[in-house]
Amino acid sequence: MAWWLGLLHDVGKAAECWQRLLVLLGVGGGRIGVDHKAAGTRLAVTRLGLGRLAMAVHGHHGGLESPASLHGFLTSPDRDLSAEQQAVSRLSAVIPELRDPKVPPWPDWARTDRLAQEMLLRMLFSALVDADFLDTQAHFRGASGVFVSPRLGMAELLRRFEHKRMKRFGARPSSDVGEMRAQVYRDCVAAAGLPPGFFRLAAPTGAGKTIAVGGFALHHAARFEMRRVVVAVPFLSVTDQNAQVYRDFLDSGGTGRVVLEHHTAVNVEGGRGSRWRRLAAENWDAEFIITTTVQLFESLHARTPSRMRKLHRLARSVIVLDEVQAIPVHVLEPVLLVLRQLVDHFGVTVVLSSATQPEFWHLPVVDGVKPRPIISDTARLYATLKRVRYRWWTRPKPTLAEVAAEAATHPKALVVVNTTAHARVIAGEWSGREDAQVRHLSTRMCSRHRLDTIDKIRELLSGDGRVLVVSTQLIEAGVDLDFPAVYRAMAPAESLLQAAGRCNREGCLGHAGGLVVVFDPVETGSPPTYAIPVHETRKHFGPAKGQAELDDLDEFAAYSASVYSSLSPIDRGQAVVDARAEWDCRRVADLFRMIDDNTVPVVVDYTPTDDQKLRKRADRVLSAIRRGLTPRPDELRHLQPFLATIPRGRAQRDSRAVPLIGDLHVWTGHYDSTYGIDLDSEET
Repeated sequence: MAWWLGLLHDVGKAAECWQRLLVLLGVGGGRIGVDHKAAGTRLAVTRLGLGRLAMAVHGHHGGLESPASLHGFLTSPDRDLSAEQQAVSRLSAVIPELRDPKVPPWPDWARTDRLAQEMLLRMLFSALVDADFLDTQAHFRGASGVFVSPRLGMAELLRRFEHKRMKRFGARPSSDVGEMRAQVYRDCVAAAGLPPGFFRLAAPTGAGKTIAVGGFALHHAARFEMRRVVVAVPFLSVTDQNAQVYRDFLDSGGTGRVVLEHHTAVNVEGGRGSRWRRLAAENWDAEFIITTTVQLFESLHARTPSRMRKLHRLARSVIVLDEVQAIPVHVLEPVLLVLRQLVDHFGVTVVLSSATQPEFWHLPVVDGVKPRPIISDTARLYATLKRVRYRWWTRPKPTLAEVAAEAATHPKALVVVNTTAHARVIAGEWSGREDAQVRHLSTRMCSRHRLDTIDKIRELLSGDGRVLVVSTQLIEAGVDLDFPAVYRAMAPAESLLQAAGRCNREGCLGHAGGLVVVFDPVETGSPPTYAIPVHETRKHFGPAKGQAELDDLDEFAAYSASVYSSLSPIDRGQAVVDARAEWDCRRVADLFRMIDDNTVPVVVDYTPTDDQKLRKRADRVLSAIRRGLTPRPDELRHLQPFLATIPRGRAQRDSRAVPLIGDLHVWTGHYDSTYGIDLDSEET
């Protein structure tokens, strides 16, 4: 089928009118501007009987649309049927297959399943447009100018990985924690020999999941001759950390051409391997890829050639979903469906990695799927690596001021709250203290400001001084900070557990030596999505008789299943699945949004003290936009380190948020060196 789509997509270029314009414009260049997709689209429908698969030919430049759009295009009175017929006749004279086409049948798994057929369309379209891009490159640059990523092979990557692991950790673990991490790794290697499918890696914080799951992926890929490993993480802070770990293990020579890091914030320009990163990111032509779940799943539900050309590279790959509990519930149905289709029909293995494994396997979309556990004795692992004890501060409810005061009695403490306003209150309670270093983290700070602050916190924690940190939820996953005491505002159980992962992280305080205090503040405020899971958390966990501790694995499984059962199919993203069943690709792309919040990005005035060139590049992009120029995507990435968010409604009524391009604004108000955007200061 892919061969036929490749043959048909440019049939219209054989028409005399198109060839004439090609000759006329050949000297000076320029866009021909005459439709060439109609002939191949009509041929796909009428002579080959490809039906809706003709959408791939129709959309190979503008993107996938819908069956209704395809029908409207073919029946439009504006079509030049004589030019179409001429193009087909000319090509049929030199391509005998067009005279008597024999199209292969649908795969058995797609013959009656419309959703499976739609997924096949996406993969075929991806292969078509990627080949089209590469063929165009070859035409203008010559064969030597076409980018092909070097292939080391999974066996060689595995050899490098194991060599580095042995060199770093040695043959014998030096501690009980080291022995437990070694056992986790051995379990991963053993499970890697099982056939492709769904796997679960359930291991607590500090169990060495990053290295262990990398080992599983490489052993599994080498064993079953798979083509690549894709590690998808929910937060940008995690991509930086994971990418560095895997580069150390797989690219010790520093070529920059082994591990591809691809997400909206990555700078693809400059440094060793910069051309490779830029070109490989276009179609994921690499063997080990670090990306975000946003990039992965929004690409799988996209409609444009530039976003979709990478999808066919997922076939016969190992996909690792790190912190899988962070998949938003409003896209759960379409995410689980597309993962199941990749596993069932495209030779993919999916690994779900998390300390807090979600229990959604009873949902109809994954009916019959039985993921295989990687860890041989999960209960023993969690019991051995128990690092904290819990205290519940819920009756009577404390004020934020009381929480701040008690947290300050510890030499080092972290308070995690649910809103930026609450974070500001806690930080305000600590302001002016001379006996402690106070730091604040929230999305009112741009990403580079947050990273700089996290680096400073890490430095302070390594010293003897007092350290008090308040943060919103952003600190809960992928930020490897270690506090002896953590206070967490009431939240879904998985968030409470993730916050606990920042307490006694390295086990230096011994078994259950860290203190986690769950408090229910008098001051209200939390994300709307918290309502159902917080209700279920109160039912399952707490200090009362009949309630369990947060680290009770059986109770957490029951809690998780209750949360997903309490949500309707609409709440879980059924509308996206319905649009896919109708092959309405434009609607699918419009509906599927991993980040479903009501905020807008704003560029702020922040300059890193150690990297002023980074700010200068961003300022050049801002200047170009203000002059009316349209920046390339790679140029827009220079703004990413300086983006914070504010509520959409606030941006619409606050004159300090100046519209720039699309949803992007520039914040012209005060930017505080501690808090970031200061919404409370008066407008001028």
